[in-house]
Amino acid sequence: MALSIASSLLWPDLPSNGWGWIILISGLIVVFRYRFAGAVLLGLSWAILFFNHELSWLKEQHISLPAQHELNVTVSAVYRKSDRQQLLVSVQSINRQSYWPEPAIRLTLSDKKTFLKRGDKLHIRARLKIPHGLGNPAGFNAERWLLGQGVTATGSISSFKLLYQADSSWRDNWLMKSRQLMQKFRQPELLMALIYGEQQDVDKADWQTLRDTGLIHLIAISGMHIGLIAWIGMALSRLLLQRWSEKLPGLHWLVGIAFALLYSALADFSAPTVRALCMLIIWIALRLWQREWSGIRIWLFALAIMLVIEPWSVFSAGFWLSFIAVGILGVAGFLWRKPSLWQIQWLMTLLLVPVQLVLFDGLSISSVLVNLPAGPWFTFSIVPVALISGLLVPIFPSLAYIGFWLCDLQLDWLMSALEWIQTWGSGWMAISFRQQLLLFWALAGWFIWRFSPVVMKREFGLLLLAGCGLLFAGCQSEPDWRVDMLDVGQGLSVLISQDERALLFDTGDAYQGGYNMADAAIFPMLEYRGIKQLDYLIVSHRDKDHSANWQRIAGKYPQARIVSSSALTVDTLICQRGQQWQWGKLQVMVLSPRSSSGGDVNEDSCVLRISDNQHSLLLTGDAERKAEAELIRLPRQLLQSQILSSPHHGSKSSSTPDFIAAVAPDYVVHSAGYQNRWHHPHPVVLSRYSQSQQWITAVDGLVSFEFSQNNTDIRPFRRLQPWYRQMDAWLVGDQPLK
Repeated sequence: MALSIASSLLWPDLPSNGWGWIILISGLIVVFRYRFAGAVLLGLSWAILFFNHELSWLKEQHISLPAQHELNVTVSAVYRKSDRQQLLVSVQSINRQSYWPEPAIRLTLSDKKTFLKRGDKLHIRARLKIPHGLGNPAGFNAERWLLGQGVTATGSISSFKLLYQADSSWRDNWLMKSRQLMQKFRQPELLMALIYGEQQDVDKADWQTLRDTGLIHLIAISGMHIGLIAWIGMALSRLLLQRWSEKLPGLHWLVGIAFALLYSALADFSAPTVRALCMLIIWIALRLWQREWSGIRIWLFALAIMLVIEPWSVFSAGFWLSFIAVGILGVAGFLWRKPSLWQIQWLMTLLLVPVQLVLFDGLSISSVLVNLPAGPWFTFSIVPVALISGLLVPIFPSLAYIGFWLCDLQLDWLMSALEWIQTWGSGWMAISFRQQLLLFWALAGWFIWRFSPVVMKREFGLLLLAGCGLLFAGCQSEPDWRVDMLDVGQGLSVLISQDERALLFDTGDAYQGGYNMADAAIFPMLEYRGIKQLDYLIVSHRDKDHSANWQRIAGKYPQARIVSSSALTVDTLICQRGQQWQWGKLQVMVLSPRSSSGGDVNEDSCVLRISDNQHSLLLTGDAERKAEAELIRLPRQLLQSQILSSPHHGSKSSSTPDFIAAVAPDYVVHSAGYQNRWHHPHPVVLSRYSQSQQWITAVDGLVSFEFSQNNTDIRPFRRLQPWYRQMDAWLVGDQPLK
């Protein structure tokens, strides 16, 4: 069942409820004779029925259409940012209609003055949308992250009314007392994250340091926390309740579970906590039942139970990291019987490589060396003292303070040591897509050679590895050059690359709070494509959605030549019609403006034509009618292009019929934000390009054009992705997600 539910990560479509019922009936018929096949069918049917039921309200409420909705909600969690509040809410009614189970929605509230807390009930008006993030092959996968938390919609609150103000819960009071004890500490945020799972206040720079050095898993609540708390409970039970254990043989185990439940409540029953608690209860139940199950059987049973109870867990990166890490511990025990810490560490690092590549597009190259001392340090010193101190807060606050102080001191030493290590270079190494494939092949080949019963001789294993290597090299061929129309929301950024060198046209937007398209999309894509050098950074004009990140990019790639209609630096090459240069095998030509007025208006946008004499690309920035009228006076062969980035995101103020006729594009890409308030691209403009094949980055994600000799390979990212990254198709009609 676990295997079939997990397969939903790869489904190209989400089958309808009808298919779910058919598969369920088939599974019930088959399971009595063929248990494995029946379990697979039952798991498939449960996943299909569950996801359809949980998402059905999106279609019924027409969430695909921009509109205001009235909701009655209860606040489940509050995450306070510098400029806003993020609310996780459960919804009692949407437009006076109720659903069961109550949908979970993540909302943004720009009001920083109103102090909301868990349990508050609100009546709100909000604009909702489906789980939607940037559609690029590299960078943060927002859809998977949201669904992994069971969140089926996001939105922004336009107005709200407080219906009921909840009293502070016992957990809120407990955490408030803990924060008061930590007021003067150096690492209170990390300490709160370590003990109670309160990660929202941890500084981004600290998270980055922990990720780069491979220690981020030590801060997150895991099975170690739950197991240690249960052990503390059992030890206290043996010390204080020994006389009762003869009458109640399972007393010590039950006390251990009670302590684990208390700690899970303190950690807000977060997904990692519930997973660890589930495995602990299964293990204790087996001991009380006097059943000796193998470690792998317990692992698979816990995995199946968790996925059946909460199928959304299949989308959680933390879920798979924790379960796979526990599984690797079992593999280490199988291979070496009594594995050393070093053996566990290198095996963990090696076998987690594919998971890290899939989830994060990179590796922590310092993780083995750093984890070797840090792992035992956390396991035997920091975590036990921190957890015991956390439990002592309401009983002996003075003792809790001493324990917190000792942990804070050690965490401060740790972060200082990690910062010193970082001065020698980042421990994080981004891996390009081609390198990822190579690593996957190497790991698969090594595993087959080392463990497969078929490969008995090392000579045959080496021959197999060599053959796989030749096959890999033969199947992989880089195009002569590539155009990536990035999905940067409401903005523009186009990456042109050849031979590990790149030209970047526009930089996307940046927002309050620090979120920006350089970190979210551009840098990840440069690393994903294996770009070693950025030769040109071209900023069409000064509009924020085109230029906001030029300084950040220029700082990381100082050798890049800056070209713009505005004097961004003293060395900026100002765009002017007639400029042209040879860049590798490509000819770059500036077609507009005739002369820039400073880059502050759309008509100043740099318009570039890039060609290899067979294929051509026209980049237009925010050029509007006046600029287009100037462009169509050029000789037709200078303007006509195979690919066009539509002017001004497909606005009505651009893309005149005469301009479209002059360019005569085969392919048009409209770079626009999902459900943007300007309604780009406008339906009128879409109809004007009816003779061309069109894509919209908000719907199709990144659109990649790969050119090799006379061949053009076009890859719209979302159309090649699983169902949960293509939910719009399902919302606008009765067809399945595809």
